Amino acid sequence: MYILYTLLCVSTQRFNITLPDDIAEVLKTKKNKSEFLAEAVREKMVRDRKREVLENAKKIKKYYESDEDLKSLNSLDSQDFVEWE
Repeated sequence: MYILYTLLCVSTQRFNITLPDDIAEVLKTKKNKSEFLAEAVREKMVRDRKREVLENAKKIKKYYESDEDLKSLNSLDSQDFVEWE
């Protein structure tokens, strides 16, 4: 997936950043530091988005628990939501 994204992503930007020593030591061991950091940032973005979705779901939980139509969604298998290829 990353390789495909890299091939499609033709625009880049250069940054001058300051990192804590422990992170800098890890980066010193990586052959492609930019690729490593880009992947880490993408993973963080996904985690943040999942957390946001979960928080929003918790906010509407009271409606979900009280509405029979919504409650019936509990019976669906997670495989019902897998993307078609």
